[in-house]
Amino acid sequence: MVPSQLVQEVEELRREAYAIDLIEGDGWANLIFHDYRIPPGYNRASIELLLKFPMSYPNGRPDMFWTDKELLLANGAAPRNADAIEPALGKEWRRFSWHPTNWNPGRDNLRTYLEFVNNRLAKTV
Repeated sequence: MVPSQLVQEVEELRREAYAIDLIEGDGWANLIFHDYRIPPGYNRASIELLLKFPMSYPNGRPDMFWTDKELLLANGAAPRNADAIEPALGKEWRRFSWHPTNWNPGRDNLRTYLEFVNNRLAKTV
């Protein structure tokens, strides 16, 4: 069962006009953000973004994130630590092997994880 805290956080973001699918599968609460705006430096301005949350969230932290497999840097190269392509939920995704080092379940949540993702995407390397 998807953690109620995560369901509430997704609903908050939906009220802010984020298009998000919440899919329980493969032992994860999977969030797919549609038309997710990313910073300049890539070959596109928006992507589909996949986040996987453990069912023990928020005690269990998210780790890594996935984008459309076609996402590349503007120069055509794969972003650093994002060269693996993996299947999930019926499509192939580019895995960003990027791991939060500090996760505090009393402080961190979906929003702070999105900040982590955005900070990584802003590096464009």
